[in-house]
Formats: sequence, structure tokens, C-alpha cells
Amino acid sequence: MKSCRMLVVGLCLGLVGVLQAQPRQAPTLRAVRLTGSVELDGHVEEAAWRQAPAATDFWQREPHDGQPATERTEVRVLYDDAALYVAFVCYDRETDRILRRLARRDRVVPADWVGVLIDSYRDRKTAFAFLVNAVGTKADFLILNDGNDEDFNWDALWEARVAMRPDGWSAEFRIPFTALRFSRSDTLRWGINFGRIIGRKNEQVFWAYVPRTSGGFVSRFGTLEGLEGIRPSRALLLTPYAVAGGTHWSRDLTPRYLDPISPTFRLGGDVQYNLTNNTILNLTVNPDFGQVELDEVVLNLTAFETFYPEKRPFFLEGTSIFQTVGADDDGDLRTYLFYSRRIGRQPQGYYSLPDTGDVEDWRVVENPSAVPLLGAVKLTGKTANGWAFGLLDALTQRTYATFAHVNGGRQRIRTEPLANYTVARMQRELPAPGSYVGLIGTATWREAGPVRQAYTSGLDWRWNPWDYGLVTEGLFSFSRRQRPDAPPRVGYQGQARIGSLRHPYVVGVVGANFATRDYDPNDVGFHTMTNVAITYIWTQFRYLRPWGPMLQVRLNQNYWWVYRLDPWLHLSRGISPNLHLQWRNFWWTRLGLNVESEGWDLYESRGAGLFRRALSWNLWMGVSTDERRPVVLYANGNYRADRYGGRAWGVGLEAVVRLSERTDLAVNPGLGFRRGEVAWARNVEDLEAPGALTSVFGRRDVDRFNLRLRGSHTFTRDLTLQGYLQWFWARGHYRNFQKLGDDGRLAPLAVPYDRTRYGNPDFQQGTLNVNLILRYEYRPGSTLYVVWTWGQQDWSAQGTMDVREAAQRLLERSPTSVLLVKWTYTWGA
Repeated sequence: MKSCRMLVVGLCLGLVGVLQAQPRQAPTLRAVRLTGSVELDGHVEEAAWRQAPAATDFWQREPHDGQPATERTEVRVLYDDAALYVAFVCYDRETDRILRRLARRDRVVPADWVGVLIDSYRDRKTAFAFLVNAVGTKADFLILNDGNDEDFNWDALWEARVAMRPDGWSAEFRIPFTALRFSRSDTLRWGINFGRIIGRKNEQVFWAYVPRTSGGFVSRFGTLEGLEGIRPSRALLLTPYAVAGGTHWSRDLTPRYLDPISPTFRLGGDVQYNLTNNTILNLTVNPDFGQVELDEVVLNLTAFETFYPEKRPFFLEGTSIFQTVGADDDGDLRTYLFYSRRIGRQPQGYYSLPDTGDVEDWRVVENPSAVPLLGAVKLTGKTANGWAFGLLDALTQRTYATFAHVNGGRQRIRTEPLANYTVARMQRELPAPGSYVGLIGTATWREAGPVRQAYTSGLDWRWNPWDYGLVTEGLFSFSRRQRPDAPPRVGYQGQARIGSLRHPYVVGVVGANFATRDYDPNDVGFHTMTNVAITYIWTQFRYLRPWGPMLQVRLNQNYWWVYRLDPWLHLSRGISPNLHLQWRNFWWTRLGLNVESEGWDLYESRGAGLFRRALSWNLWMGVSTDERRPVVLYANGNYRADRYGGRAWGVGLEAVVRLSERTDLAVNPGLGFRRGEVAWARNVEDLEAPGALTSVFGRRDVDRFNLRLRGSHTFTRDLTLQGYLQWFWARGHYRNFQKLGDDGRLAPLAVPYDRTRYGNPDFQQGTLNVNLILRYEYRPGSTLYVVWTWGQQDWSAQGTMDVREAAQRLLERSPTSVLLVKWTYTWGA
């Protein structure tokens, strides 16, 4: 009850804040049509610039929210029939302290930056961002949902140049109208904002002031007017590619490959066509994603699959329209109705083996680790009256593994059937900032397999009236999966949240989620917990202005309750207070406590019944140093305990070292230990009685070590080398086996657990992965990649193996290595 009263107080204060707040009026700037020409060299010397009025009043967002900028900035805007031109003059009283760091495109490193943010849709929630720093590194991205999301995978064709001056530095942008999306009109008015980062001061300033306490961002932009008679052409971009290379297979694979080296040669391409100013058609044929960085190896001991983020360009660029409410949630609350990693996934039958003879006598001829994508089409756009839409369709290939026997003969096994995936999305803008109501539908079709057809559909919304004085969002969806030999399974899911994010000192949200037993969108979506309902409250007390030694303080309080739906049962509840402090030296300190009550676990037994979980608590803390420094440190640690006697602790450290203005290296080691935690081991039939299923639990000890190295060197703005290394090792040993009783508690086994007969749950996992990518953008939109990967693995059931022995075994394993060269060329750029 106390937490509910706190939330009510926060909502009331938020509404009072709406009435009392007096935000600065959004400014207006006039663009002037260019007469003559502008040489894009960064010097801002042409007479045409002096004809345009200047935006000069900039306001801090960081570190002193609402105060005037400490250095003067002037911005002017010109345009012609093809492009928008923007000039920045950044005055600086200490020119020798301007931070100039070269990096690859889209890496926003600590430096001096300027940026143009354009809401050409004029929808007050979406903006196109174009940034350049004082040495010429470019970055571009989409700002979505009124600043609550960003998409750095969006790339446009545009230009920027910078120059140093005796009184500071300057920059010139040329942004083609084909890089923007807008409705056709004789006279245009766009939302716009200009930003500047003064690196040595950690100062972030904007022309249209956006308070940190504001729930919105794009909705607070100023206005750009004066654009008349713009008729951009319908851009057509053709990007063919060619890939050549080879794979050298490990000799330790079982079964081994017939040929130790497999050559690779592929052709394909992409097409992008602007059907209108607001509608884009993308088509890809036989795409290749060989330049994508490897997934990180993790230890997953839960009942749920690991969520891996999408990294493939076609499924990243312009696909934000397909994400619904719930996709940004953490952990068990995450719901994706469209999870693009399902398309082109690892074949479900990837580990299938020949059904005759000894596996040692077979050799692998071919076994694709990812289902080839034959082609995909994506249509996205927006209408002048506030409708946004998206359509995506992808066809994946029928996939086979081919094996050859040492005595002759071959066997071909289908590992994935031919499949088609379709996603359709519509959104309708609502008058409040960052607000919409939307529909989504997905369909999956397979020519064979246990599930031939699967469908999902959902309705979601965001509504933020009174300038985020009230915030509400939700998603309701259903899934339907059709098996050839059974009735369809239909399930339902819902979630909703309401709160306030406007008040400068108190904000909060109350929400609830549920999913029925048969809800399963995982053919082309991602969802974990079913047959549950979760309610929660989040409140934050904050002070975002300098106070004593601190720059800002945030105190969060989280409460949650978990229930089983059918039959109804209260499973558990928890509380998590946490504190976040930023000091005047720009260091951060974060600490928190999670306490979860004794309760019932639906999933630990992997479907064999409820497990009575002990009360547990987890204390964590983290510290990070000033990101402007040549060496930046992030350190964290945690300690967990429960009433069954289980203990766990871990530490992590990341050091980001800027070796030069062109080179940086991140070193991230981590250690984790668990001792005596009660955990599921195996579900075994016939252990205690014929035909009976026994869920076996044990005391589990786990040791984990993880080392990540990530580095990059920027030779020029167009030529970069990036590298990634991960050494991962974990071991787990089970002891003191017991069985799960009908009452959900553990009881002694009637017979000892025989690891040889029923399976050894112990594990030892060692992985060493290396990835190097050389990227050369030899002309706008056209790139040459050279990619090398190296991987060694050692997995066994020896859960007590010494760490030095495990490391030696891993390094002695034969590696699998891949070398690829990929060439792309864009016509129409």
C-alpha cells in the first residue's frame, strides 16, 4: 500500500508540474535558397552564408541543465533543388583544447561534435540525425519514439567537411533531400534542432532547449521554415556484391569434414527505390552477411533461450516500424512479435547425424550453419495524414546436410524446410507527442515440420498527453500455431503501463503483463514466460541539478508480483531499491539491492512441476570514471545468497584505453562463482519406478571466466580496422542429488543417481573466438571488406577440470578459420 501511495503522489506532482512548468518557446529559423554555389570545405567563407539568418542562442542539457552555453555557436541553413546546406561556426576560447578524435563512421567517441537533427516528417517523434566531429568523423542515425529509441544502423548518403579556425572550428553539411522523408508540398515547415558537444567540458547544448526532465525530445524541436519549391528525384540505388573466400575446418569436429578447406563464392545484391518522398522499397537477393561481427558466447543455465541482438544490415536498417511496445523491456518482460533473428537462423536439424553406422566413419560434405536467405523485400513509408506502414517478406531456402561414408555412399538429411515469413505493420499518429496506435500481423509458412503455419497479431499504443504529464502504453496480441496432426494452439498476451515522466523530482510507472499457457509467437517473434501474470511499480526520486559534490542523483524503487494464471497461484514478489549518483568529476556510482521472496518457480524443473524457491537477495555495485579521459574504467561487482545456502559472487572490469586519436582498445575481463546453489540437473524416466519421470535436482558449483578484447584503428575516415577477441570458459559440477517432490520441495532419491546410466549434468565449456574486419569505403555507399575469423572450442562433461588444464586443452584444439573478401558497389550514389 505504501508503494501505491507513493505512485499516486508522483502522478499528482507530475500533473502539478505540467501546470507550473513554463518551457522556453520553441525557436524558428528561416532557410534561404542558395544563389550561386558553396564549396563544401568546412570554411564557411562564401557570401551566400551571410545571406542566411543565424541561430545563436544555445542552451545546456549537460551538465548544467537550462543554463546558457559556455561557448558561442552560429548555425545557418541554405538549400537548393537537391539538398539542404548547414553551416556551423563553433567559437572556442581555448582552441588548443578542442578534442579531435578520428574514428570509423557511426562511432560517437568523446570529442567535439556538431549535429543537425531534422524532423522532416513533422510528426514530433521521428528525426534524422547527422553529426560530424572536429576531425571529420561522421555519424548518422534515426531518433525514434520522441527520443526514447535510436537506430544507428540507418545510413544515408550525405557529406560533411570541417576546418579549424583561429577562434574555434567550423563545419559544413550537404544533406540531399533524397536522404530525408517528407510530404510533397510547395511550402515546407520542418522540425529541426542543432546540437553541439564541447568535449573537454562534457557540455551538450541545443538550439531548441530540451530539459533532461522532459519526457520527450523530438517534440521539443524548433521550426525550419522558408523551404519552397522542392521536388526531389526518385532515387534508385543498385548495390551488387561479390564474396570470395574459404573455410578451413577443425580436425577435431565429430564427424570431421570430408575436405579440410571449403571454398566460397557468392553473388547477390540490393535495390533501394524511393517510390515517393515518403515511401521506400528495399529488395535483397541472395544476401551475404559475412562482415557481421560474431555473437558473444554466454553461459545460459536458465530454462529460456538466449536473446541475441540483430546485426545483419538488411534487418536493421529501416525496420524500427516493425517493433511494438514491449520490445524494449528487459529480461522476462521482453516481447518481440517480430524477432528477425528467426529468419536465416541455425537450421533446426543442424546437429542431425546419419542414422546408420558409427559416426566416426562419416564425413561432412556440407552442413550450412545458417539457413540461406533466397530473397527479401521491405516496403516502409508514411503518409501526409499521419499513417505509417511497413511490409516485409522473406523466403528462406530448403537446407540439407550431406554426409559421405569412408567406405562409399552418401546420406542427405534435410535440416530446414523451405519457409516464408511475412510481417505487416501500420501506425496512426495521435495528437500528443510521441503517441500512436498501431497494428501488426505476422505469418510463417513451412513446407514441412511439426508446425506448418503460425500467425500472430497485435494492437499496441503509446499516448503521452500533457507533454508526458501522463504516459501510457500497451500491447495486446494473440498467437496461433497449426500442426498437421492436432488442433491449432491459440494463446493471448497483454501488457499495459501508466505513469508520469514530467515532474522534475518524482516520476513513476505502474504496469502489468500476462501471457496464457499456449501463447507462442516464437516462429518469428521472441517471448519466454507463459501462463503467468506480472504486476509492478517503478518510482524514481531525482535531482538533476548540481548539488554539493554531485551533478545528479536518481533513486529508483521497484516492486513486482508474479502469479500463475491457470490454476491461479501467487508465485513470488520482490523489491529492488537502487541509487545512481553522478559526481562533479563526471564519475558515476551505482548500487542496488534485489530481494525476492520465497515462492514457486514454474520453469526450473523444465515442465516437471513446481519448485519451491528460497528467499534470496542480491547486492550489486558499479563505478565508472570520466569518459573524456584517455583511460576510462568501468567496474562492477555483486554478491547473492539464498536461504537454501546457495552463494554467488562476481566481479567485472572494463578498461577503455585511447592509445591515440586513431586507436583505442577495450579490455573486459570478468569472473563469476556459484557455490551450493540448488538447481535442476535432469528429468529421468525409470529412475525410481518403471514409466515414472523423476525431476533430479542437485547442488551446483559453477566457475566462469570471460575475457573480451575489442579494438579499432582508423587509418582514414574511409579505412578502418576493427578486431574482437573473446575467451570464454565455464565449468559446472553437480552433487548431493535429490528429487523434486509433489509438494514442490526436494526429497532424497530412493536410489543413488548413476551419472553413467542417466547422464552426467556436469559441463566444461571453453571457447576462443577472434574476428578481424578491414573496411574500406572507397566511394559513398561502396565498400570493400576483408574478414577473418578464428574459432576454437572444447566442450566436455568434466565439471571439475582444473582451469589450467582446460586452457591447455582449448589451445590444443584444432581451429576453424574463415577468410572472406566482400566487394559492394552502389550505383546511383
